[in-house]
Amino acid sequence: MGCRQAAAPQPTATPIPGWEKFAGDDVELWLPESYEGGNLSEDVEVIIGNLRRLGPDFEPIAQTIEQNPSLYAMWIYDSEIGESGFLTNVAVAKEKVLSAISVNTYLDAAVKKLPAQLQVVERDMVSLNAYEAGRLVIEFTISGTTGKEVLYALKDGNTMWIITFATGEEEFEQRLPIFEQSALTFAVQP
Repeated sequence: MGCRQAAAPQPTATPIPGWEKFAGDDVELWLPESYEGGNLSEDVEVIIGNLRRLGPDFEPIAQTIEQNPSLYAMWIYDSEIGESGFLTNVAVAKEKVLSAISVNTYLDAAVKKLPAQLQVVERDMVSLNAYEAGRLVIEFTISGTTGKEVLYALKDGNTMWIITFATGEEEFEQRLPIFEQSALTFAVQP
């Protein structure tokens, strides 16, 4: 299955009043105003400092980002932490791929590489504005914390963009509509 390529998507309008635009590495994404973070190539120290101010439970996340700042184009989290204590977050990553690689082929390879503690529970193809995207729902338990995420993969030229929205398992269904609305705002800037 091939993928539609968008010709210079236009910047998106605010999808919902009270949401704000996060931009970095030639992409943008809108999220509710309780979210913080952004472009790791410009704001890594601020993001790490804010994570550390949330408390010692979030130090491992801060250290991971500090040690691997180029891992993500953007890393954003909800400052309103749910009852589970899970830090709901959004990560945008990119990977250069061969022009012949389709989104489905990319997802096939990605699913095979997932660690055992990550289980794919849904997989389908969806439309994100001008893009055809692969969508995975993944459940996981890491360090005793159970979470769930929705991952979108879409291709723009020779770049595969991967957007993940992760939260505590018990918060997932409540937050899923926000994740889905946010994914629709994703745009690659010319």
